[in-house]
Amino acid sequence: MRRLVALLVTFAVTSFAQAPTPPRAALVVGVVASQNPDAAKAQSAALSGFVGNALAQPAVSRVFPDQESLALAVSKGDVDFAVMGPLAYLRIDPKAGTQLVFRTIRNGKPTYRSVLFAPAGKKLTLDGLRKGVGLKVAWVEPSSASGYLLPKAHLLRAGINPAQVFTVQDFLGSHDAVCKAVAAGKYDVGATYSDPTPNSTRISGCEGVLGKEAAKLGLVTVTDEVPNDVLVAAPDVKREKVERLRAAGKAAPNSEAGKDQLKAALLAEGVAEVGDSDFDPIRKALDAFAR
Repeated sequence: MRRLVALLVTFAVTSFAQAPTPPRAALVVGVVASQNPDAAKAQSAALSGFVGNALAQPAVSRVFPDQESLALAVSKGDVDFAVMGPLAYLRIDPKAGTQLVFRTIRNGKPTYRSVLFAPAGKKLTLDGLRKGVGLKVAWVEPSSASGYLLPKAHLLRAGINPAQVFTVQDFLGSHDAVCKAVAAGKYDVGATYSDPTPNSTRISGCEGVLGKEAAKLGLVTVTDEVPNDVLVAAPDVKREKVERLRAAGKAAPNSEAGKDQLKAALLAEGVAEVGDSDFDPIRKALDAFAR
């Protein structure tokens, strides 16, 4: 399955047999500019502060353009700790030896759903997509789980071929860009993420950029639940540091300052344990691409 994922996004790590890198003066943490560049810079700075404080060691931050480049960097040890989506974790070859630290809790849940949504006033359902002709869709970017691969897999599993339904499929680079473009009526459908609350019609991924206007967007369909973003440690990071950082994440919600740190660094309100089996829903969704 991980080979399939790699092929889908034209990303593969062929070998991780390399000499250990010498210790750096500062830890390196990484994030992806999935919302917008300014938000990514703020998050990366907050994450380096969180990691540095927890481990009593200087830390610097890097913002990566996409999930695949971040996954490669952490697997090679160029980045010590990285916040990434569940699909990015699956891109990393198991032989690389990266370490799961924890997954984030958002809206009280350690999972999320991807959603397809339409402009305000446009009533569109999954069946409507099945019968659709000449529609335009806005995706985030090819390596985005919630902004492309999961919703596309959801359509394929429902017997809907996006290539036949959509005459225009554009990658806009961020969730904010997708939300604004769909809200402006430039596209019939967009993809982003939302919370897993049953029967919820929220388009959570658009609330940051659209505010109250996000409630006017129309929910088309939702995917199954998948794990929230995870914090991953590079292969050479000592286990003791992983445990200390995990403990710091668990303890953070016990104080107002800690809550603020989690919100800024992880866009979260807490952290939870995570294991490889938690990613099985992602693997199941991606089976659709092999059919």
